[in-house]
Amino acid sequence: MNTTPTQRPSALDKRKLLVCASADLTDRQHRIIPVLFKHEPQSAIVLRHGGQVYAYLNQCVHMVRRLDCIHDTVFDEEHEHLRCSMHGIVYDPATGESLSVLCSGERLEALRSREIDGQVYLVDKRVTGLP
Repeated sequence: MNTTPTQRPSALDKRKLLVCASADLTDRQHRIIPVLFKHEPQSAIVLRHGGQVYAYLNQCVHMVRRLDCIHDTVFDEEHEHLRCSMHGIVYDPATGESLSVLCSGERLEALRSREIDGQVYLVDKRVTGLP
């Protein structure tokens, strides 16, 4: 008879959504993954900048468009800032804050992310994987 107590998954374990291995997301690189955000189909941008991992909803604050809606990238040419490929709105990759006058003071919708045991995860309770 097994008397070892069974561990239940923690709340964090239940909402972890694997993005990629940490080693596969080098500085100034990004991944775009399809997700459900508040039960609606969206995509998320997960990136590493300055050694840290950040995640945002892939939606420009200027217009309801993906940042990569025209070009398959979310960084500017120097890979210093996030940039909407439609109208060129520029964002700070560490804060999601718009650096463009047109959308001054607005921010991308940040999503919680974490690196755990060499893997990058989205851990935001508003986000689930697609079925």
